[in-house]
Amino acid sequence: MKQVRSIKLILYLSVFTLLVCCTVNYSFNGGKVPNGAKTIQIDYFPVSSKAPLASGLSSQTFTEALRDVFLAQTKLDMVSEKGDLVFQGEIVAYSISPINISSTSETADQNRLTMGVQVNYYLGGDSLIFERQFKRFADYESNKEFSTIEEDLLAEINDQLTQDIFNASLGDW
Repeated sequence: MKQVRSIKLILYLSVFTLLVCCTVNYSFNGGKVPNGAKTIQIDYFPVSSKAPLASGLSSQTFTEALRDVFLAQTKLDMVSEKGDLVFQGEIVAYSISPINISSTSETADQNRLTMGVQVNYYLGGDSLIFERQFKRFADYESNKEFSTIEEDLLAEINDQLTQDIFNASLGDW
């Protein structure tokens, strides 16, 4: 009986030691922020001459969406200058193209809005981490007036672009 108690005691102590010493942390959001980084600077992304169809709305909504993603998924503080992490760039592509030509007529049933951004990501303002272009698109029915749905299409594209940028920079995916 003493031997069974001793075995149980050893077993309980072993399990307790394992539980206390071995912990696993899971996180489904948030990013892998470089050591020492406390602030982030996301400059305004203007429309490049390469994207003449883009409106000021696209610049403003994209810049705000990118800031929102980093504020929501990290504990970094947003600053307007001298950030520990710096994102700069511009909108370099903005086009509408037909994607689904009707078999009964020579018109498109659907169009595609494509937007591309050039992103430069710096650590400490000086050290370039990456310089990349990201592109995403949203499709819409061609019988809809573009000006009435542009904002919704931009929101859809911005969600995808900003998550791509986050994942490429801090997401560690």
